[in-house]
Amino acid sequence: MKKPDISAWGPEPPEFIRVLARLVAQAGSNHAAAERIGVNRASVSTLLANKYPANTGRMEKAIMTWASFVDCPVLGEITGEQCQKERAKPFIGSNPTRIRLYRACRSCPRNPAAMGDNQ
Repeated sequence: MKKPDISAWGPEPPEFIRVLARLVAQAGSNHAAAERIGVNRASVSTLLANKYPANTGRMEKAIMTWASFVDCPVLGEITGEQCQKERAKPFIGSNPTRIRLYRACRSCPRNPAAMGDNQ
């Protein structure tokens, strides 16, 4: 699917609209994006067109909450906050989960310390 038209929001659309547009492009349709976020398809359409009839606060929260989730190769879907906490924990060689997390976190694109590492 081509990138959704968000020009109705002007030259600088809010971050949650840009996130929603990227999700729609990745998911392939408004319907698929709506299912991922847990909202109505019509809400996605009207938001992108800047014609949402109600306050956008609830939708912004739903979109940004969804966007804050991380697909961790060790723990599955976790929040960005949990990701950061797990990454900050020390290495524990006697805990198999901590060993797997240590290895995964070292090469994770969300880890600022991993940027530029060629390990």
